[in-house]
Amino acid sequence: MSAPNTRLSGLGALFFVGTLGAIAFYVQRQEVPETHDVVRTAATGTQAAPEEAPVAALPWQDRLDLAAATPAPLGPDAPTPAKATKTADPDFPSLATDLARTRLVQELSDGHRILYTLDPVLQDAALQIFRNREVPYAAAVVLDVRDNAVLALAGHSSMDPEVDPLEIVTTAWAPAASTFKLVTAASLLANKHVNSKTRVCFSGGLHGITDDLLLDDPRRDERCDDLGGAVAHSHNVVIAKLALKHLSADALQATVRSFKFDSDIPFEFPVERSPALIPADAKERAKVAAGFWHVDMSPLHGALLASVFARDGVYQAPHVISQVLGPDGTDRTPALPKTERVLSKDVAEAVGAMMVRTTTEGTARASFVDRQGNSYISEVQVAGKTGSLTGKRAPGLNYNWFVGYAPAERPEIAFAVLLANEPKWQIKAHYAARRLVQIYLQRRDAIADHRLAKLTKKGVELPVEGKKAAPAASPSKPAPPDAVAARKAPAARPDPDALPPVPGPVARPQAASGKAPSGV
Repeated sequence: MSAPNTRLSGLGALFFVGTLGAIAFYVQRQEVPETHDVVRTAATGTQAAPEEAPVAALPWQDRLDLAAATPAPLGPDAPTPAKATKTADPDFPSLATDLARTRLVQELSDGHRILYTLDPVLQDAALQIFRNREVPYAAAVVLDVRDNAVLALAGHSSMDPEVDPLEIVTTAWAPAASTFKLVTAASLLANKHVNSKTRVCFSGGLHGITDDLLLDDPRRDERCDDLGGAVAHSHNVVIAKLALKHLSADALQATVRSFKFDSDIPFEFPVERSPALIPADAKERAKVAAGFWHVDMSPLHGALLASVFARDGVYQAPHVISQVLGPDGTDRTPALPKTERVLSKDVAEAVGAMMVRTTTEGTARASFVDRQGNSYISEVQVAGKTGSLTGKRAPGLNYNWFVGYAPAERPEIAFAVLLANEPKWQIKAHYAARRLVQIYLQRRDAIADHRLAKLTKKGVELPVEGKKAAPAASPSKPAPPDAVAARKAPAARPDPDALPPVPGPVARPQAASGKAPSGV
């Protein structure tokens, strides 16, 4: 697999075409049909003095730029930034406390003001992890599963500084690897051929699957596991054998499409389609079902994949805009994307249980449980799936995934972390994801409150205490699905303005300061 910048030229063209489309749409709206082009006169017959036509504001959609967004303090009582404080934390040498009570706002030259859904602390934390651990390419996406608002959209490239950070999160530049096992497991359960306890005996398959490994051989297949264990421990041959025996090309393809592979994902920024080639040959299809090649995925799509399981099988396109105010102060906030059920609730829950096993006993256990068996995140379980595949061409990067959601019992966020590591690496994706989950849990109350903030003439303000509306990006937007809205947050929560913790259990807040997020 080549480096990301070899896949990015098409995205620039897509953005260019989209821009032209937006301008064309705007121009069409300004034209007056001939049937309505009638001269109207007053009752006296006196011609009214011609009025000067107002100059319409330019469309704001084609001028979105996350790099141009700046942290705006929440109200007049926002704290004054303090001096940066050094820490011993390898991921967070300085903590950005000055971002703790801010929201990102982009001011356009014509007077439009755009409030983004991003949490500046979560965004900055992801970028710090990638920089300080010297990851060549990395991406992190965090979604609020109530309506799939984007809380973090962080792209990082140190190997090629010319790569646009936004394209790192919106381009399908890496193989989906074993994260695709989630799609295969959902397809197997949805087609009612197997259940989570269906056992298969196997051997080999750690780095690849040969045709002979797909054939049952009692003399050789000394290990056995069920579907749930195969997802948690990423047993390639178990998944491949189940797919070979129970999934037709049409059945797997239908599930692939339901998860929006080979489909456009509506978003405020162009998103490259995640291609998925499902071979007609049964054995080749079984290898793809286990996560070997032929399926690529963008980090944004990876977070959406996880969100389907977190939201009980309901899909909703993401959004990164919370509010738009026009030059005249009118609200021009777009409506929330519509929801769509793509998976039954029982299948989503069954796969979710397998994902929990990934962090408690499976391939991501080392980042969530210490050697003494103590959880790094107390009283909260995380559901997830690892994926790892090494490129066949120079520079031979290892694509390392972790997608998931938390808390597992009552999901609040879904996320995806993708790292492209060199042979010598410092961290894996599930470690970075665990750190981001910790930071979210430290700030969950603050994030929920800050999502109620609105643009006003004075700046960005929270509603008056006692008059808070239900969390939503705009009053005109529909409520989230009942299955998601019904979930209640745990009663006990940490300090809402607390900041990124040191490794291990969630720590107490520390006074410090940092810079605004320097990348997307």
